[in-house]
Amino acid sequence: MKDVSAIFDHFRVSARDIWNRGFWPVPDFQNWDSSEVFGEIKTLLFEEFVLTRLDMEWPREKIFREPIPFFNLASTHGTSSALIQRSASARGYWDHPVKEIKAGEAELHFIEYFDWNQMDYQDFQYYRAEIASFPAHPETVGLEVLLERLNYSVFLTSDESPGLQK
Repeated sequence: MKDVSAIFDHFRVSARDIWNRGFWPVPDFQNWDSSEVFGEIKTLLFEEFVLTRLDMEWPREKIFREPIPFFNLASTHGTSSALIQRSASARGYWDHPVKEIKAGEAELHFIEYFDWNQMDYQDFQYYRAEIASFPAHPETVGLEVLLERLNYSVFLTSDESPGLQK
């Protein structure tokens, strides 16, 4: 496993600056059409700043939509808070009774950075991830989780992504 948090942070800061300095200050860009354009820009930046830099591939149409199994998140603290989706069908409800994840207790696959209000200033404060394994709470497997970025690191778990490596 290789810690790639610095590469993710480079992408995060770059994408955040494009929204916060280019889109957000202009009232004409504070709409869902501009948010969609920014999403396309963000996808291209992720491909170039993260995937290309790590010599990995992931289908463009899946970026920020599906978990990337070779990017795992791991707590940098003993125990960190987690906002887990209530159920697979309850998108947008982050009130599952499990509220913490101990270091090494779960396998968490990166989906994207997350902020609550997409039309406001962006900090990308959270990682949005999918729980791939959580033996202590198997009912959470397959659910999404929001994790404070400051409490987690990103690891490239393999030099091989099935059928997707360059």
